[in-house]
Amino acid sequence: MKRVLIILFLLSHFLFIAKAQEPLVFVTSDYPPYVINNNGIANGMIPELIKAVFKDTDIEVEFKFQPWNRGQLSVSKGLAFAAFPYVFTDERAKDFDFSDPFLAFFPKFFYKKTRFPNGFSWQELADFHGYRMGGVRGFWYQASFDALGLNVSYVSTDLQNMTMLLKDRIDFTLIDELVGWDLIRTHIPENIADFSVVTKPESRSALHLMISREYPNAKALTQTFNQGLQKLKDNGIYQNIIEKYHAPKEYSTSPKIH
Repeated sequence: MKRVLIILFLLSHFLFIAKAQEPLVFVTSDYPPYVINNNGIANGMIPELIKAVFKDTDIEVEFKFQPWNRGQLSVSKGLAFAAFPYVFTDERAKDFDFSDPFLAFFPKFFYKKTRFPNGFSWQELADFHGYRMGGVRGFWYQASFDALGLNVSYVSTDLQNMTMLLKDRIDFTLIDELVGWDLIRTHIPENIADFSVVTKPESRSALHLMISREYPNAKALTQTFNQGLQKLKDNGIYQNIIEKYHAPKEYSTSPKIH
């Protein structure tokens, strides 16, 4: 009996070590310039920041590309440590934890110039009643849009919304300004002059890791990430990465921004 217990102990010990040596799993979706899917390899501003955070640790990171809703499900089940990039909302905070913010976030409404030749201005979201909106399923604004009863067509990607703008199937779509212009330059550069953006942002918030409460050692790993992120800000590496992707200085964050 004693021998069996020793064998079981050694087996559990080796399993623990094997588990500890497994990479730390993150899930994300293509979201240039923040996340760039280069044939399954994660590049872009945020993967580079995450890799820099864990560079001087014994933690290996792994990035998996999944659709937004599927990635969120993977995190909720503890199949991945975190998904990114995500905006903090009270609804999400019921089920997930969040890291310190790593980028400011200024989503704005894109539109087609010929639809609004004199531009467009707004004061509150209710001002968009009577217009056709394009959204992405599961994004931070869906609850607000639905609560107001806005006329929204939900699709799977921001690029689909940009295409629908061109075809006059929607009037507005809400997207981070850097992401929006990058999508246009990359996929439909010949139409870049057809687009414009409303000056006023929909909100001023920040991007975070959205963290699983079921993943092993998630609390300690979150603390490791937050401390590593602050170290990058202190030693200047953080700002170098931000500038590499031509993000304006206002996209830098402090830990107090939600």
